[in-house]
Amino acid sequence: MNRIDVDRKKIILICIFLAIFILGTVFIFIIPFDVKATYNKTVKTIDGETISFNVFEPKRTGVNKKAIILGHGIMSNKEMLKGYAIEFAAAGFVAVPFDFRGHGLSTGELNRDLLTNDINAIVSYLYGRSDIDTSSLGYFGFSMGGGPGIEIVNGSTDFKCFIGAGTRLPNDVRKGNSTDPLNILMILGRYDEIIKPEDLKEGLSDYTGIPIADLDVNRLYGSFQDGNASMIYLDDNSNHVLGDWDPDFIREARNFALNTFSDVRPIDENFYAHTRLIILFLQLFGGFGFFALIVDPLSQLILKTKEEESFTFETEDETVISLSGKTIAYSLILGLPGILIFVPIILILFLATAGFISALLFGQAFGILVLLWRIGKKKNTKLSEIIKKPFKTSRNNLIRQFLLGGILATLLTVIIYLSAGLNYIGMIPSITKIPWIPLYFVIFFIIFMVFGLVFHGILQNKFEKGVKPLVKVSLIIFGTLFLYMFTILLIMALIMGSFFYFGSFLPIAIPLFLLNAFISTIVYEKTGNIIPGALVNTLFFTLLICTISPYQSGISFIFGFFH
Repeated sequence: MNRIDVDRKKIILICIFLAIFILGTVFIFIIPFDVKATYNKTVKTIDGETISFNVFEPKRTGVNKKAIILGHGIMSNKEMLKGYAIEFAAAGFVAVPFDFRGHGLSTGELNRDLLTNDINAIVSYLYGRSDIDTSSLGYFGFSMGGGPGIEIVNGSTDFKCFIGAGTRLPNDVRKGNSTDPLNILMILGRYDEIIKPEDLKEGLSDYTGIPIADLDVNRLYGSFQDGNASMIYLDDNSNHVLGDWDPDFIREARNFALNTFSDVRPIDENFYAHTRLIILFLQLFGGFGFFALIVDPLSQLILKTKEEESFTFETEDETVISLSGKTIAYSLILGLPGILIFVPIILILFLATAGFISALLFGQAFGILVLLWRIGKKKNTKLSEIIKKPFKTSRNNLIRQFLLGGILATLLTVIIYLSAGLNYIGMIPSITKIPWIPLYFVIFFIIFMVFGLVFHGILQNKFEKGVKPLVKVSLIIFGTLFLYMFTILLIMALIMGSFFYFGSFLPIAIPLFLLNAFISTIVYEKTGNIIPGALVNTLFFTLLICTISPYQSGISFIFGFFH
């Protein structure tokens, strides 16, 4: 088979994967067909912050539409609640998910005492619409979003329904009746790291007047006709963070809202959570396939001729198993000291969650640097020389490596943004966070470069080229990253007596580490340098982590561990 045949087949495959991605992107934004979506509208709070929100509503016209406001949790944003919003809209409601201050695209710093101002700003937007029945509103609050939400609902009879997911139900909630209804649904995952069913029963007991010992989960108390229906729905297969996307959570919320507002007519009886997940997989399959295939032609086009690898460090006395074992051991043993070294930096940073994640990753990078120092010492090579080696190439080639990395990073970021970013987890930070983005970009780039020194410069070079070796290397890298993060978070959870960060970070870490491992391995194989791969991983990772990180000082974040 000649080169022309191979190139033609590759071009055909590139086009096929790109077409799959485009097709998936189109479908994920137009399904359900009868739902109209408006993105990134803004409204001002009474204290001057800009709140970003989306609107999902039936395409049909009419008046006296019922509206539901959706408030997200901490380290979250309105995109995480899009699945709920779409189902509410398909059920006939005007659904308005928004970013709390300091989150997503909204301005301001996280201040829990002022979150009710953000909800009231959305209420004012609804009051400004002549087609909304503002005397019949609903509120959905996830985790942090439930607290200020129930406060608003408790003080306004305009709200007829409160749905809380992974959040608490306080005592002294106003009692619903046939004149001023308030139906309450509390949704909880059995493996929620923060709240247990017993925590919700106290509030439910106060609301219903039924003793705690007589209350059961998944049982309706009161009635929708009397305006005092209430229930704790316990899902057997979910934890705290997964509730953002759990189809069972979404279905229960939609059905409860429909039962509350019995005069609302669904525009679509179908349930789209599973369909949209299939479309997401279609998008990612096409997008990642396109990216993996486009790396080689872009490398040939930009690099012209691939020079000798900028970083290959031969360690004849190390096998794949011994090197992998040492990498894991050094990461775990020196991870906590590395984190402590980074803590003073967290104190001066904003976007504290991003700083916390930086500290966790720096802990592993610190262990890897010590391992590199030990390896270099055996070969009479200074650590500084090992670190500089990826950059020791001709100026022209170095510029081309950075150019290639920038182009590939942009491509992958666009793919992730159009798929997961706009539909499952936001990754565009607010203007308030922009000044901090370059700093975190540099931090994450340094960390991924350190990872690349061992994972690709040494480990990957012990394998032959090809698909199977590439998969093996990627899985080893993923296993090393994940095992470290799992262990460190578990230790912190045991020390703190809370599994919140353990349960919140691990579900997100799995896809991120898989993506990081495969992308950097593919790019290194095609370019012979760790710089482009580090740039690719740094861009999307920085945008994602900084977006989900509340605008909060490092000092207040650290103090939060002791409350």
